[in-house]
Amino acid sequence: MPIPEAQTPSLPAARGSGIDWVEILLAIAVGAAGGALAAAIGHSSIARLGSAGAAFGLVFALALRGKATSPGAGMIWGLGAGYMLWMVLPALAVILHGAGYSTDAMLGESRARFPELVGCITCIGAPVGFCLGVWGTVRSKSAGGFHWGRAIVAGGAAGVIAALIFTRWMYKGDFYPLIYGFGRLESHSGAVVFHFFVACLIGTTFGLLFQRDVRNLGSAMGWGVAYSMFWWFLAHFTLFPLAAGARVDWSSDRASRLFGPIIGHILFGLILGIIYAGVDVVWTRLFVDSDPLNRKRQGPGVNFLLALGWGSAAGFSGGLVSLPLMMHAGMIGRLAGHGAGLHPVFGVCLHLAVSTFIGASYGLLFRGETSNVVFGSLWGLLFGLIWWYAGPMTLLPILRTGECDWTPEAAAAHLPSLVGHLLFGLVTANVFLAFERRYRSWLLEDPRYAALEKRRTRPVATPAPALCLFVIGLGVLLPILLS
Repeated sequence: MPIPEAQTPSLPAARGSGIDWVEILLAIAVGAAGGALAAAIGHSSIARLGSAGAAFGLVFALALRGKATSPGAGMIWGLGAGYMLWMVLPALAVILHGAGYSTDAMLGESRARFPELVGCITCIGAPVGFCLGVWGTVRSKSAGGFHWGRAIVAGGAAGVIAALIFTRWMYKGDFYPLIYGFGRLESHSGAVVFHFFVACLIGTTFGLLFQRDVRNLGSAMGWGVAYSMFWWFLAHFTLFPLAAGARVDWSSDRASRLFGPIIGHILFGLILGIIYAGVDVVWTRLFVDSDPLNRKRQGPGVNFLLALGWGSAAGFSGGLVSLPLMMHAGMIGRLAGHGAGLHPVFGVCLHLAVSTFIGASYGLLFRGETSNVVFGSLWGLLFGLIWWYAGPMTLLPILRTGECDWTPEAAAAHLPSLVGHLLFGLVTANVFLAFERRYRSWLLEDPRYAALEKRRTRPVATPAPALCLFVIGLGVLLPILLS
């Protein structure tokens, strides 16, 4: 019996000995055009960014042959590579022109180069990656298994549901993070409708781009966060000003004013990815795992309990290791402050309890995501970063004052705890992976389970490194650069 369509591995494009010159020329042309456009909008040197975009397209096409297997995967590779291009441009200036680069003035120079960051991401990295992803799909002739209706309906519904988290601020504070900066709309109801329209648009395009790449809840959360962060750059800095008839401004000053919406996009993206992946999980449970040849050895209840237990133990370990950093950053005192007159030991106990709970959520999201220590560490760092935005920047202020604080000043105040959250995610991911690998090695002693796992494995070069580079790099850089 053939493998069901929902679990059929997506094979990468064949990597022959010859070079696909059409792909290379396409990447060079798109990169050069994008660089020239970014320079024109950001008031930079067209020759400099145009040539950098062309070189980017050439290197991108040669280095990632066969890896941009879908438009979504290609875009993720492009976002990570575009962010890398922005980081290496000063080094290229030193090499090519002998220009000096003062480390003492690095922060100020980075702020001055913020328009180039927007251009590298929106005009060079994303377009080149998307075009190569489309070309890879056409060349591999793998578009037959794509379900348009499922992508549109599930993606649109996920976007609308994810936008509901902002309902309170939309109706009470007139704060619309997904359309902030568009301009004043005529009525409150019109702003609400437009906000949900944009959420539906982001969700629908997410489904169209990433249907082939969604595998588990955890990785889908990463895709959602990265894609929503990309929309922050694309819409708030370019599309909304153009639609409102205003001047396009890519400066760091405007980015500081838009710092609140980037946190909104991060929270929106993680919920979008989880909800969309949940639809695929339900589909798999109903129509794939019911097949005796593809059924898992353990029932869903067993898998749920194992992920919950391992994640709780891993989260407790991560909370224990990160405790000294959290105490130094003052987070334990803030937790203990919720109970008037309580001893600081209460803050330690609450920190460990919250860490255990968050670790359990990691287990449920990332069960079966990877068996590799490097990738597991990357997912852990991303998970810890997301919880820094969701915890100290959002949930903790809501518990204390009833309102979240998404200002650059609040981000600067909470920066010391960022390292603790990253360490927590790193430890949690590796402890959980140790549990999972030991259990998997025991299961693989059964040849039937080994054959099933072999059929389930997708031999695709995952863009997880590029995704983590883009999300973690920007997630750490923006609070430092804009605060």
